[in-house]
Formats: sequence, C-alpha cells, structure tokens
Amino acid sequence: MKKVIKYISFVLIISTIVSCNDYLQTSSNSTFIEENAFTNLDFATKTVNGIYNNYATLTLYGYVLMFTKCDNDIEVMHSTTDDNSYCSLAHYSANGGTQNLKEIWNSLYQIIERSNMVLDNLPKSPIWTGEYADQSRKLYGEAVTLRAMAYNELISLWGDVPFKTKSTQAGDNFNIPKTDRDSIYEFLIQDLASVEDYVPWMTETHTAERVNKAYVKGLRARMALAYAGFSLRNKTFVTKRGRYWKDYYKIANTECKEIMASGKHKLNPDFTNIFKNLHSYTQDLTYNEDIFEIAFGRLNSGRLAYSFGMPFCTSPVDPKYGFAGGQMRVPCTYFYTFDRLDTRRNVSAELYNYANAAFLSKQSPATGTGMSPTKWRRNWITPNMGGDLKSVSYTGVNFPIMRYSDIVLMFAETENEINNGPTEDAKAALSLVRQRAFTVDTWTSKVNNYVDSVSMSKSDFFYAIVNERGWEFGGEMLRKQDLVRWNMLGSKIADMKAFYQKLVNKETNCPDNIFVKYAPDGETLVILNPDFTLYSNDPRVVGYSIVGWHPVWMKDNLYAQIVQQQIAHGYDPVKNNYLYPLATDIINTSNGVLSNDQIP
Repeated sequence: MKKVIKYISFVLIISTIVSCNDYLQTSSNSTFIEENAFTNLDFATKTVNGIYNNYATLTLYGYVLMFTKCDNDIEVMHSTTDDNSYCSLAHYSANGGTQNLKEIWNSLYQIIERSNMVLDNLPKSPIWTGEYADQSRKLYGEAVTLRAMAYNELISLWGDVPFKTKSTQAGDNFNIPKTDRDSIYEFLIQDLASVEDYVPWMTETHTAERVNKAYVKGLRARMALAYAGFSLRNKTFVTKRGRYWKDYYKIANTECKEIMASGKHKLNPDFTNIFKNLHSYTQDLTYNEDIFEIAFGRLNSGRLAYSFGMPFCTSPVDPKYGFAGGQMRVPCTYFYTFDRLDTRRNVSAELYNYANAAFLSKQSPATGTGMSPTKWRRNWITPNMGGDLKSVSYTGVNFPIMRYSDIVLMFAETENEINNGPTEDAKAALSLVRQRAFTVDTWTSKVNNYVDSVSMSKSDFFYAIVNERGWEFGGEMLRKQDLVRWNMLGSKIADMKAFYQKLVNKETNCPDNIFVKYAPDGETLVILNPDFTLYSNDPRVVGYSIVGWHPVWMKDNLYAQIVQQQIAHGYDPVKNNYLYPLATDIINTSNGVLSNDQIP
C-alpha cells in the first residue's frame, strides 16, 4: 500500500487517507508517492521544507496563533471587545465555536503527521546510509524537533492532547484519546536528546531559518522547564508541576550550560540591531544571537510590523512607510517598569508612533492609540515598503523563536533553582544580559550592585529573573507561557492593573505633560521628559511643544477602567483557566473520545 504525500485535512487527527488503488487511476506525473519521496536527498529535503512552511502559515506564526499568546502583563490585545475570533482568543473568552480554534489544532497535527512520515521513512530509505547519511540524519533531527515544537504548542493551548508518533496508515483508528502531558514531554525531551548530534551547529548551517544544534538543545531546555513548572491539569483542575520536575530543571541546566560552553552563540552587543537585522532580511552570522527564526517571505507571508508592532497611519495610508494597524499593544505600565537608563526600553515600547494623520510619515506622541510592542516597526523595513507597497500586509520579517539571551537566562534560573540560591555562574549569566542593556559607565550600579542586591536569597534572584525576562523579551510572545509555568499569570496581571491605578493616582514617575520637538530631519520626535514632570516656565522647555500625557492617557480614568475590566477579562486566577476549549467540531467527530476535560 502506498500513500500520497499531500496536505492532510484533520478532523481529530486525520480524516482521510488516500490509497494507491484509488489514487493511481487519477495520478499525475507530478505526484510524489511517499515511498519515492525518500529515495533521494532532494525529495526528502523538500518534504521537510514543507513542515517549515506549515509553521509560516496565517493560521500559525503568520498571524492567528499569536493572539493565543496575548493578554498578560506585557502583551495585550488592542481591542477590548470579544468577537468570537482573535479578540476572544486573547481575552480567555473563547468557546467551542470560536473561529480559528479548529484550524490551529488541525495545522499543528498536520505538522505532526508530516514529521511522522519523515521519521517513519527516512531510516528505511536508500539515502540513510552511504554518501548522504549525514544529510539524512540532519533531516531526521529537524523533523524530530519540528514535531516537538508542534506538541509543545498543543500542550500550551490544550493541556493533555492525543499523542501520535507514527504516520497514519489505512485502517488506523483516528479517534485517539488524550495522553497525559507529562508522558508526552518525557518522550519528546528524550527524543530531542537522541538527535542532538544529528544536527550541526549554526556555524555550519549559516542560517537561523533551519533547526540547528543549539535550537535542539534550547528547545529541550524550554520544554523541560515547561514540564518542571506549573500547569493546570485536565479533569482534576489542579495546578501542579510535572511528576519528576526536579530532574527536568537539571536537564534544562545542562543543555543551556553546553550551549554557552560551545562558544557558537553570543549576545549581539547592540540590542537594537537584533531587530533591525530582521527588518532588513539579514542573518546575524557574527554573533548568532538569533538561534531559530520562523522564515517568512517578503510580500508573501509574515505580518510582523503590520498586525504586530508600531501602528502607522491607516487613513490615509502612510505614503512613505505604508499601513500597519498594530493589533497588539503593550500597557503603558510596561514602559515605566524599566530603569530609565535601560537601552532596551526604547526598543521595546516607544512613547510615539506614526499613526497620526496630521503628521504623515512623522513620529507623534502615542496618546490616542496607546503604546505598542515596538520591536516591530514598518520604518525599519529595508527595502522600504511604502509607495506602491504601502498597503501590503505581508512584510516577510522573520519571527525569532529563540535567542541566545533566552539560553543565558534559563541557565541563570535553573542554577538558582538547583542550588537553592544563585551561584556565581548564575550571577554572571544575569550580569551578562544586563551588561548589554546598560552603557559601560553605569555597570557598577546597574549591573554589579544590582545583581548583588537581588542575590541575597533564592526568592530574590528568582523574581529578578522574572523581571529580566520581561524586559528582555517583551513583544516576542514568550511572557504568557513563562508566567504559566511560574504559576504567576494571575498575580502578574493583577500587578499590572494595580500599577495602572498608581498611574491614575499619580503615584509614579509618569509626567503630567511631555515636551516634544522634531529633530532636524523633520521626522524624528525628541521627547524631553519621558520620566519626569516639567512645567512651561522651566527654561529647559524652550523650543519644545507641550503635549498632555497623563491626563490624555487616562482619559479621565476611562482608559484605566478599560484596563481593569477588559484586559484578560475572561481569566479567573482562582481557576487558572488559561487553557482553550476544543472546537465543537473536533469533539463531535471524535465519537465520544474527546471532551473539554481541561476547562474548570
């Protein structure tokens, strides 16, 4: 029996299998038969490429999946209303009929099925030995890793899920029950370990767009921490750690330590350049900080700096840079959690945008539309996407799945956990990340003294890691799952809302007004006092225009009320109901096998 390699439509896991007897009657010369797809390296490579392509679709990292990572203390959905679609996905208010839930499920299981095809067939193929043995094992390792990624996303969204490690054959039972997530993690984390030596370092692959050894090890560390951390359990609705959680902290620690010891990856000394490189479609092969990216195609896929990022005027469309709606925001509280000397702040959350129709192609204060995750901005795209491309939504800007700073901070976190307090290595790791964030002349106070001050206890150091990961990765969509595994999702959302109230009460360093002027280029906005209040009679404000800041932001407390009522409004910290319902269609076609046993 031969199967046709094709895009498989899932109902539970697979709804159709095409057999040779039926298909040969209508097959064309361009059709790949699974048996033939692994007879040469070119066909096998194209099969694996198809798995990568699946991750870049609109349903997954290209758009929809991103909304499931919103509504935490750093990244929030712009709209405050529920629409039974993207907003509901963000606001913890999805139900079985919410649009896109079934599509996300199907797309992830499609990746798993394609990966299983590769893993079933490559070891039996003629290219597994001989001249192409190394390349075949590399493809095998990539497929193992891409499958683990898909299961990791499924578990983060639904908890326990059906677990399948073999490709579907005619006659298989399609109605597979859920497997406990601990068992899935244990299998996949061991599976990743078995292929670490199959996949070369990025210094050999010369690209972050394909799986490399550091990503295999880094994903293993990330999944080990998810396992070791807390999660809401199906049926019992208890939030608890994985059964062997202490051992998995050690796995994560070892993997991160080995990546760091390899010397294959370093921090890019300029935080801004990490993101400007992405916008200019270049690979950083000097530092290799970006360990793995989802590859998009300019004009064809990817909506960073369009749907996600700094807003640009929509009516009329900005003629120089083009349209960007920016459906995701960052709370203004995020900006004011940063040390004012932290160079990451004005990369991650600017006080301006390009959304004001009265100032086309110019920066203007972000008073009307709010603040955004500004690591993604249309004016950084090179070549420019204005003019004839001004309404194009597919920017092709790659999405960074893992950076080297993530490895360094995971290492610091695990050192602290394993040793019941920060070791010198843990302190050095945290210091390394902060050294990049601050200029050398401030290292004594902002790095050395700071790290010493948060190293007095295990608890102090842990909370410093919680904060540092927030400042380092804001807008990169890691925060929600970090908070879930720390069992801090509810408390950090509450902290953010409480900080808003402090802004309303003028108990923080948010100024009443800001004073602004344009730089000589006529486009760049100079903000004199982002962190402190100045008055019109101050001689420093000569030549600047005054803009209402605190009063406009708060809109007579209305904005704060919206924050209190609408951001993550469907989340119940007592129930910890961050998991999603299964789509009604998935349940109905499972013949009673599946249910929403993850919904408290």
